[in-house]
Amino acid sequence: MVDIVIVGAGSAGCVLANRLSVDPACQVLLLEAGHQPPLASDIPSDWPTMFNTAVDWGYHTEPQAGCRGRRLFWPRGKMVGGSGALNAMIYIRGLPSDYDLWAALGCKGWSWADVFPAFKASEHNADIDDAFHGQGGPLHVGNVPYVDPAELAWLEACKAEGFRHNPDFNGSDQSGVGFFQLTVRNGERWGTGKAYLRPALDRPNLAVETGVFTTRILLENGRAAGVEYLRNGRLHVVRAERVVLSAGAIGSCHLLLLSGIGPADELRMAGVEPVHHLPGVGKDLQDHINVPITFHTREPIGIGGWTDTFLAKSLREWRTRRTGPRTSPWAAAGGFVRSRPDVEPDLQLYGMITPHRDHARYLSSRAGITLHSTLQRPESRGEIRLRSADPLDHPIIDPRYFESDAGGSDLATLVEGVRTNRRIAAQAPLAALIEDEIPPSAGCETTAEIAHFVRGHCTTLYHPTSTCRMGTDAMAVVDPASLEVHGIDGLHVADASVFPRMVSGNVNAPTIMVAERAAGMILRQR
Repeated sequence: MVDIVIVGAGSAGCVLANRLSVDPACQVLLLEAGHQPPLASDIPSDWPTMFNTAVDWGYHTEPQAGCRGRRLFWPRGKMVGGSGALNAMIYIRGLPSDYDLWAALGCKGWSWADVFPAFKASEHNADIDDAFHGQGGPLHVGNVPYVDPAELAWLEACKAEGFRHNPDFNGSDQSGVGFFQLTVRNGERWGTGKAYLRPALDRPNLAVETGVFTTRILLENGRAAGVEYLRNGRLHVVRAERVVLSAGAIGSCHLLLLSGIGPADELRMAGVEPVHHLPGVGKDLQDHINVPITFHTREPIGIGGWTDTFLAKSLREWRTRRTGPRTSPWAAAGGFVRSRPDVEPDLQLYGMITPHRDHARYLSSRAGITLHSTLQRPESRGEIRLRSADPLDHPIIDPRYFESDAGGSDLATLVEGVRTNRRIAAQAPLAALIEDEIPPSAGCETTAEIAHFVRGHCTTLYHPTSTCRMGTDAMAVVDPASLEVHGIDGLHVADASVFPRMVSGNVNAPTIMVAERAAGMILRQR
């Protein structure tokens, strides 16, 4: 018997384990399906090498009618640190208007004024000390340690195209171009597994079990009473006063559904007996859709120009000094721009000095540059459903990209994103590095041609949210005041699945903020 069991040692779970175990009288158990992260997770440049490995859940969507029938790859971290041990380490909070919208949608207490203190308290910024940033928090945030000359050429081209240089995307204004800050410390990835969980591991009231797969929440008389989980193929039970799900936008709703909490008719169809009808579980899935276009360069620059000798040399430098090209995720050059004048920034740009695409599963034979444009506030809405009652079956992931956006704004915005990146590529000094745009985007000129390309080659930016969204309406899953599942006492959800609406930027920092606030809510209820 423990006081609190946390399911999932990802970005949120590691925060919760630290904050909830501060009280020595509170016995906390953290369960994680994966194991400790590999060396590649420490090396900032090596995050794509972990895709399709044992530390990646390796999800795929259902065939997407809006994406020419493709099944899109959705990598998610399966290790201590979760997807925060697999991501590009970018620290972005989003726009204040994102959170003010949360409050307007019925989530009282989640406006920008409410959440900003939690962002600031969690942060230790190594390079910016002002009213917008925190000092002394667990999460180490700082500038990218290594900048490639071609990234500077990209930045100058953006400025020539008319985009202002922004030295701080978490400051007074998000718009503009520059370099994202990262959760990197002394040249090494520093996500919540290191920043929050590691310092708490010596506490006698905190236990961490890895390599265990949670299969069901125990429910008794309308209250969570613990969980069942598999370890080495054998079923175990742990009883708890409270259960906190922090398994992410896929894992948390999947576990609720497996436990009989969700749309009753759909549960029965999957072979699960409904325990608590909650129609919003798994619904309202949102994601940042990304479109890359690639240009070959005249010279062997960046990642595409790396030789075996360079790879060995740069790794030795990282191992011995934590400096050099391996300290960059090669995704730090970027910014936020408008697709049209009457909106807040609705496209996130990346200037990546690599020709490799499709999550680095496609490796070019020549050096190049890939320019990404990412939709910030999607209108497309999807869902996650049970494939079967077998907890080891991956759930059905159906984001319904473009298909569910009746007004067509998602596709139109991404078409403008392609055009924006082409205009940047045509500006000096970047234009001098580029030889040509490569297929399949090359030759797509009309709106219809570009839209066809977008449908066929868009990807996820690894930011699923909102499948257990908070709110007070009939489709809401958790209570904004406690992050407790509506109708079930002692059962909380605290991760990106509770976002009522997607935020304008990478979701790691907002997920950490949610976990920080959730810990306070839970401790006040004990």
